[in-house]
Amino acid sequence: MSIDYRAEFDIPRDICYLNAAYMTPQPRRVVEAAIRGAARRSQPWQIAPADFFSEVESLRTVFAGQVDCPADNIAIVPSAGYGVSSAAANLSIGPGDVVLALSDQFASNYYAWRRQVMAAGAEFHIVSRAAGQSWADALLEAIELRGDRITIATLEGHHWASAGFVDLETVIPALREIDARVVLDLTQSIGAYPTDISSLAPDFMVAAAYKWQFCPYGVAFLYVDDRYFDGVPIEEAWMNRDGAEDFSRLADFTDIYQPGARRFDASEKSSFSNVAGALAAQRLIEEWGIGTISDTLARTNERIAAVLQRRGFRTMAADTRAPHFQGARIPATDPRKLAARLIDSGVYANVRGEYLRVAPHVYTDAEDIERFDGALGAAL
Repeated sequence: MSIDYRAEFDIPRDICYLNAAYMTPQPRRVVEAAIRGAARRSQPWQIAPADFFSEVESLRTVFAGQVDCPADNIAIVPSAGYGVSSAAANLSIGPGDVVLALSDQFASNYYAWRRQVMAAGAEFHIVSRAAGQSWADALLEAIELRGDRITIATLEGHHWASAGFVDLETVIPALREIDARVVLDLTQSIGAYPTDISSLAPDFMVAAAYKWQFCPYGVAFLYVDDRYFDGVPIEEAWMNRDGAEDFSRLADFTDIYQPGARRFDASEKSSFSNVAGALAAQRLIEEWGIGTISDTLARTNERIAAVLQRRGFRTMAADTRAPHFQGARIPATDPRKLAARLIDSGVYANVRGEYLRVAPHVYTDAEDIERFDGALGAAL
């Protein structure tokens, strides 16, 4: 039985929303769950201490199943930047060390490392691609050039602006051969692209969940490898300590944390509205299936690529970009004016750098693509 995906969302028929990489619309059932969660605060006498932990653990477990790792490896954090800062606080950099990053990668996975590099007298090596070169080949070239000076590689799975595919399954083993640590920002991958964290085995991975995962703003997930289970969190939340479930004994201070990655959880992780909405979102993704979502978006994206090519945009081949979104190089026109003209026609896509970033989701249908085609032609 086919699913009417668009009916799951509150998207007016005259709106063509191709901006999922910016922020997805939340499905109706996710909004309803978040409202129910918020409403619990109207009667706080019905909120028991156990309620601060039970749904958080359910959320941790469901997300861990999505990325194929144990729940103990997942921390609940508020943002990608928070997760990257947690990683940076537990990975040392010395004078002369090299931190490897992608050219123009997202800022959340840049600033914490920049501070570390400047403080240590290390080097930030930004990898760019030559014309026709894949991200994997560019990174392998940099690894060969810099050798074992590379201490940390901070990477994306799909470039946030261009949607270029980074073959992590090829790059990470090469980084391990020189004993480099690996930190991943998979915000633009998880939720729309099958991801096996156990196979990739990074040191840390973060994903902000308000994009492809439909979660409320302020929910993100941090993967922490077992080797860092005794690491130092960036804040000392009482809720992350052993025995925190017993509110009558919170002044019985302890140096023991809750197991696994839970020590890295953010304070007030139990926001009832956020957790309820995020749990509903994760269960919806589980219901639809990552494979189905990815295949659906790949077909939609191919149709969008055909429109862009017909309108004179330079697009990437399907095997070199994300299956779920794409960045197309903009013809000779002011990109901001182009985006504004599209909005005037009810079409929402973003300009990122030199790319028109087009990011559909399962709600995008044939009528949307036709509207996009007409609006693009008029705008150009």
